[in-house]
Amino acid sequence: MCNIKETYDSEEKCTTQYATVFLPEKKKDFYSKKLDEYRTSKDSNKFIDSIEDVNRATVHELWTDQAEIPNKNKEACEIWLSVYKKDSPEKVVEEFFSLCEQFEISHYDSFVEFPERVVISVIANFEMLENLVQNTSKIAEIRKNQVPVPFFLRDNDRNEQREWSEELLERLSFDDSNFSICLLDTGVSNGHPLISSVLSDEDMHTVFDDKIVQDKSGSGHGTAMAGIATYYNLERLLDSCLKYNINHHLESVRILKENAEASDEKDIKLYADVTSEAISKVEIQNPSAKRVIAMAVTSGNSENSNNSSGYKADGTPTSWSAGIDNLSLGNYGAEETESRLIIISGGNTSLEEIEDAEDYKTAVTLHSVENPGQSWNALTVGAYTEKALVSEYEALNNYKPIALKSGFSPLTSSSVMWDSKWPIKPEVVFEGGNVGFNKDDPYIKYDTSDHLSLLTANNKFNRGDYFTTFNGTSAATAQASNLAIKIMSRYPDICPQTVRAIMVHSAEWTDEMFKQIFGHNDKKDLNKGEYRALLRTVGYGKPNVEAALYSFDNSANLIVEDEIQPFKKVGNNSPTINEMAIHEIPWPKDVLLSLGNTPVKLKVTLSYFIDPSPGQIGWGDKYRYPGCRLSFDINNINENKEDFVTRINKKAREKAINNGTYQETKNDSNRWLLGTNNRDVGSIHSDVWEDTASNLAENRFIAVYPGGGWWNKRQHLKKYNNKIKYSLIISISTPDEEIDLYTPIQNQINIANRNIVSNQIEH
Repeated sequence: MCNIKETYDSEEKCTTQYATVFLPEKKKDFYSKKLDEYRTSKDSNKFIDSIEDVNRATVHELWTDQAEIPNKNKEACEIWLSVYKKDSPEKVVEEFFSLCEQFEISHYDSFVEFPERVVISVIANFEMLENLVQNTSKIAEIRKNQVPVPFFLRDNDRNEQREWSEELLERLSFDDSNFSICLLDTGVSNGHPLISSVLSDEDMHTVFDDKIVQDKSGSGHGTAMAGIATYYNLERLLDSCLKYNINHHLESVRILKENAEASDEKDIKLYADVTSEAISKVEIQNPSAKRVIAMAVTSGNSENSNNSSGYKADGTPTSWSAGIDNLSLGNYGAEETESRLIIISGGNTSLEEIEDAEDYKTAVTLHSVENPGQSWNALTVGAYTEKALVSEYEALNNYKPIALKSGFSPLTSSSVMWDSKWPIKPEVVFEGGNVGFNKDDPYIKYDTSDHLSLLTANNKFNRGDYFTTFNGTSAATAQASNLAIKIMSRYPDICPQTVRAIMVHSAEWTDEMFKQIFGHNDKKDLNKGEYRALLRTVGYGKPNVEAALYSFDNSANLIVEDEIQPFKKVGNNSPTINEMAIHEIPWPKDVLLSLGNTPVKLKVTLSYFIDPSPGQIGWGDKYRYPGCRLSFDINNINENKEDFVTRINKKAREKAINNGTYQETKNDSNRWLLGTNNRDVGSIHSDVWEDTASNLAENRFIAVYPGGGWWNKRQHLKKYNNKIKYSLIISISTPDEEIDLYTPIQNQINIANRNIVSNQIEH
């Protein structure tokens, strides 16, 4: 097998797989004959039946990169050659170099070796690549040769960097949309050619009396955030020849001064109030905008009373994190607004901490998410990395990346050291770069090089480079905000709770993350307690961009947006539990039953915003900090709706017992991957239930029900009749992508309008 590619037909709503296999020339007729014989035999199955055609591979079949195939212009490409048992890598490379010389194709003189593969770099256009494909059977796949970040910095002077920017701008189009990312940072240099089209002067603000809105900081932090928030992956766009559309704009509020004096007016203010003031400025300027608020500003941690930050790094709420909870909910102070999506960084593990611990994994474990990253309602972002290749510069200086590809970044932070009652933080991870290690350097053993960082815009472009590099959870937060605004623009009617839910629901753990935490990636050997370390280091994993943006159009995913009134007060009586919601899941029952023991994965994500307790009372108790908590559950196997409601509903259970009709049915937490102890913290809960198709066919009801909180305990605040909005995502999938679960669900319910049946039960 050389490679497998998939294409999705949006009109036919179907996916076609293309498999490229190596077939010796002498065996071609034998293969075709055997395939025809098997098709007509009694052993023929759906796999063979679905094969529509067999053709000789072309460049199109072998091209596996997201970038466009070079046409007439020559570009650097990677040729991945197969090395089989009777071959040696050296012989395969020698034969291929001879072929390149025959067709006058330039190539790099060395190669990279992997198991059963060698990779060679060539400079070629489509015609040249086609000549190679037609004259050798060793090509397994072809990819675009990715240009490393240092190329745009070290190998291009300021004028050349400007030319790169201008070339990209020629391929970009900018929509005049109502979607924006609001950056709360050091300001932004919006004169930068790559920023000016998305950030107007009218959308630049500051909370300081000096009225400075530009990014004059030494680090250029705000402008670096802007570059990634706009383009997500700037180096990929620069290295491409494709056209791109930018469907959002930026807003900027300068809330941070670098090296500010302690006596400065704004720095002695409460930062919850500063954050509120900043958000108010952009909302007054653009009241109708649909926005994501991104803030990669934290106050650091304090493990002792001598540190001025005052935050103990133990997950307890602060005035800043609680203020962000209020701002997310839309009830900060006296305001009553719509909810907001606020994305914040978790803070960074420093190189000094890594060196002191002599192990980056230990350092990340010990470095807790920084204030206000413990906010329940905000989406807190950590860092992972795909940047694990060594450049020529780093190789000469003996620096090697310490984290492997797809693992969590050495610069991220965690909530491993927190008490388990506090939220899972970070919830998701995005690219944050890697760290290089040189064991022989007596002075600088660890370093963050350009090659291991993200390319972005430089605030000093008018007198220096147009580009710079950026890393850590700040860079990851900028990427997260970019994905969030894309989700919001694709599904413009969904609420912030749903955007957050989609990002978490689409997240996945990589095999390398398992290896980093457990030393292996055998998930079957892990118990629920062990999953805690993974959850509190990388959250629910890295969001799958394609799944987050497109799978809700064509996969078996359901999104529910609803609300309940958790409590009620009648007369002078104390508030009591009022209601819960029961949603009937439109399972394709007949399809699932026909699949029998086929494994099926059910995933559920519940997202809501809590109303934080306004004082220190309750902060030591997760049941008293939120006004109300919500949880979800699904009826067990062979548990009908009435028994399910009775189990979930305490008052209904008491009634059933009194009537002599109650039969206890335990909640089988073992069926869930994470279990209630891991997932039922914070204000977003996600879990997976894997079982056979026949077992899941009967489970058709999901409950969203309230738990304890201060709304019903502190009656004098009169919150007992409040309602709480929530978003619920349910997805079902099988390993066999040929099985259509979407159509039968669509036949039972209008998924586009999310018309899920909701029954409110007296509780």
